[in-house]
Amino acid sequence: MLHKKSSRNNLLAKALAASVMTAAVVIPVATENVEAAPVTKTTFKDVPKSHWAYESIKQVAEKGLVTGYEDGTYEPSAQVTRAEFVTFLSRVFDSSERTTSNFNDVPGTHWANDAIQEGLALGFIEVGDFANNKFEPNKPMTRGEMSRWLANGLAHNNADYGKAIEELANSSLTLIPIPEFYKGGVNKKDLPYIGVALGTGLLSGYEDFTFKANGNTTRAEVATILIRFMDAMKKSPKDFTGLEELREVAKTGTNILTLTKYEQSPKKFGGYEDVLGKQHTYLNDTGVATIEHAIFVDITGSAAKGIFKDMFFDETSEAIRLNRNAYRIYYEYTLVPSRDVSFSSVRNGSHMHYASADLVEKTKIEQFNIPSPKSYGKNDFKKNEKYRFWGANGVINDENISGSADDGSRFYYVVPK
Repeated sequence: MLHKKSSRNNLLAKALAASVMTAAVVIPVATENVEAAPVTKTTFKDVPKSHWAYESIKQVAEKGLVTGYEDGTYEPSAQVTRAEFVTFLSRVFDSSERTTSNFNDVPGTHWANDAIQEGLALGFIEVGDFANNKFEPNKPMTRGEMSRWLANGLAHNNADYGKAIEELANSSLTLIPIPEFYKGGVNKKDLPYIGVALGTGLLSGYEDFTFKANGNTTRAEVATILIRFMDAMKKSPKDFTGLEELREVAKTGTNILTLTKYEQSPKKFGGYEDVLGKQHTYLNDTGVATIEHAIFVDITGSAAKGIFKDMFFDETSEAIRLNRNAYRIYYEYTLVPSRDVSFSSVRNGSHMHYASADLVEKTKIEQFNIPSPKSYGKNDFKKNEKYRFWGANGVINDENISGSADDGSRFYYVVPK
């Protein structure tokens, strides 16, 4: 429907029209003061064909998921409110299910009340996510909230997405490739939903790779997100390699089976999950180590692949000196040195998969705040102190991968013939 355009502040104050959604949709508001008209406009005078989101905006308008204003504008740079976004999702599902809304700031006469009731019934919004029993319908959506609603929407449509959320939420091995994972600035409860959003491509990071969970999204951006969401609803989690990598890491500490062509040995050996956290004593008297994660990045082609590539692999510097017929492995270790040692001393004479040959690139350490030594200098590690850090390793893609802990537990992967 089309709306009469007036001051945005006035619209919000009177709750007569949909405020701007960061994700895409202007909600038709039917009140005694504003009369809505049928949607006929699918292009807008403030969205030229040269606009990066032109096609997405046109598509969501054609599907009736977004409306413009009576003067023919779309306002692509405006933000989206909770009321608008819940209305959008209710239109996508078009369900007859309803659960009574008891939010004390959403009376039964509120234009978004029916959509909120549908959202509660379908579970893409949950009462427990809102403080003091207030929905705050005019509050702009954050990217963290959007991830939660979208992931829950997928879970309603396909229960396996719900399993993915649970796996990422309940595992101590979960690793989400955003700078905020180590730097902070994101609610940990949002990480599983952000993982699903990233893994399915619904949302992505910015140029500096940050996710900005507390940031907002423009209506132009949301138009694109809506198209992606409707596409994702037709698919299962297994159709998204990135999401399956995150799930494998949450379950086993590695993404090797999802991303690479490696398989576990047909012999009775285990995988990385069988040795995680188990002690391995170095033969060169440097100490005792454990493997905590083994993250793979595929560099066998012209460009690095894998959901963790931006977190660990620096295409501009590492690609110049590395064998591209290989996989890069980023190991997270714990180490208790038996004497003062440097990073280079640890790697010399130790098992290759329990002591990485290379440092993580400084650019990635800084961008993602990855705990890792920044140099090969002397006495990086002090005797009997416990360290947890990342190192960089690699393997030619036709070599077997194996290693064992002191208790005999072993991981063994082979390339199928």
